[in-house]
Amino acid sequence: MMNIQIMQYADFSLDEIRGTLSIRKMENIDPVYYEEVSAFLDAKNAETRKKIAHLEKVSQLLNIAAETLRNFNIESDQRLTKIVREIYKDIRGDEPENFKEGCDDHQG
Repeated sequence: MMNIQIMQYADFSLDEIRGTLSIRKMENIDPVYYEEVSAFLDAKNAETRKKIAHLEKVSQLLNIAAETLRNFNIESDQRLTKIVREIYKDIRGDEPENFKEGCDDHQG
């Protein structure tokens, strides 16, 4: 039960817990199983790190937005514009011309 709770805490879905990480007795386990589970855990870790990076950018965006609103000036507005563009590029993979114009003019 403790293993299941730890896996839920680590954001594993019930299907992942039930399937790939099914609880087995430690004897008679095929070494291929260890490799499959290790690869799965590596992929899950990479996914988690990607989520962390995303949340750090969101947190930075929120901090800069709040700072900009509290003490509006050109510098803080430019920092906000820069982080918004970075996040938009992450989402879209590009930076369309209309975004460049609209963001600077506070229309986009």
